[in-house]
Amino acid sequence: MILLIFSMLSVAMLSVPVAYSQAKVVAIDLTPGRVKDIESEFSQKLLGWLEGNLTAQGYTVKELTEVTSASLKGVDALVIGKLKDEKGAFSSAEVEAIRNWFKEGGKFLWIGADSDYVEPYLNPEDTSFKAGEPNKILEAIGSHLRLEYGSLEDPNPEANAGAAYRVVSFEANTAGLAGKITANAPKVLFHGPTFVVGFKQGKYVPFSEVASENVVWLYRSSSDGTVVSHDGVDPKAVSVGQTGKFVEAAAETIKTNGKFSKVLVTGESLTGDRNVFNTEYHGVKLQGPTFVLQAFAWGTTVEEAPTPVTTYIAIVIVIVIIIAVIAAFLMKRKKK
Repeated sequence: MILLIFSMLSVAMLSVPVAYSQAKVVAIDLTPGRVKDIESEFSQKLLGWLEGNLTAQGYTVKELTEVTSASLKGVDALVIGKLKDEKGAFSSAEVEAIRNWFKEGGKFLWIGADSDYVEPYLNPEDTSFKAGEPNKILEAIGSHLRLEYGSLEDPNPEANAGAAYRVVSFEANTAGLAGKITANAPKVLFHGPTFVVGFKQGKYVPFSEVASENVVWLYRSSSDGTVVSHDGVDPKAVSVGQTGKFVEAAAETIKTNGKFSKVLVTGESLTGDRNVFNTEYHGVKLQGPTFVLQAFAWGTTVEEAPTPVTTYIAIVIVIVIIIAVIAAFLMKRKKK
C-alpha cells in the first residue's frame, strides 16, 4: 500500500502542465528560397489552410523571413519544413538561435524533411542536405531523434495512396503520450518521405534503440515498408532493401531550464509540396489536420520539470502518509 502511494506520487511529479492565458505564437520558417515549392499554388493553399486552422484554434501565426534570436523572441512553437536545395542550408548562427530558443524551456519544435528523391535540378549523387540540415538542428537541441538519409516506400495497398511512394500511415500509436497526438487520426499522408531513426552514443541507430517514456513513435509503416535510396549516399541506421515497420513520425520531450521543451519529427513536412496537412489524396481519406492540431495542443502545453524542492516536499508528504497509516493501524489494534 505504501509503495503504491509512493509510486503514484512519483508518477504525478514527472511533469506539471501549466496553463497560460495569452495566445501561443506559432512561427513558420519561410526564409526566402528555403522551403521546397512553397510558392506553388497548391503549397500556398495548404499553407493558408494550416494558418487559418491554427488561428481558429487561438494561436497567433508568425511567418519568418529570417531565423534569428530576435525573430524567435516570444515564439512558442517553430515549424521547420523540407528544403528545396543546398542553398537553403541553415547557417551556424541560425542553428544557434534555434538551440538557444529551445533551451529556454517550454518550447515546441516541429521538424519535417523529405526523402532523397533526386529532383531534376539536384546533384544525382548527393541529396544528403535533405536529412542533414534538419539533423543539425536535432543535434543542437540534444535530441535522440534523427532523419534517415534515404526514402521509405510501402507497397502494401492499405499503406499507400495508389503507389508505394505515396505513403499513408498504416499504424498509429495510441498509447500514452503518443495517443494525445494521434487520437482519431489513424491515416496521415507521408508522400515520398524519409523516416525517423535514433541517435545514440554518437551513432545512428534503429528507432527501437532510443524508444523510451520520453521518446515515442507516432506513426509507422506496415511490415512491408521498404528502405530505398535514390542518390549515392547510403542510409546510416538501416540498409537499402531492408523491410519492416519504419517510423514516419516521432515525438520527444527534453528537460531544459526547469521545463520540458518538445520536438516532433516527421519524414514528411508540414510546409512545402504534398505535406501532411491533407484530408484526401488520390481518393484516400486522411486526418492530417486532426493530427496537426493535436500535435500543437500537446507541444504548446508547457510542463514544468520537477525541482529538488518539489522532490523533497513529495518525500515529506509520503513520510507523513506512512506515519498516518501506521498510527491508524496501531490505534485500531489498541481498540481491539
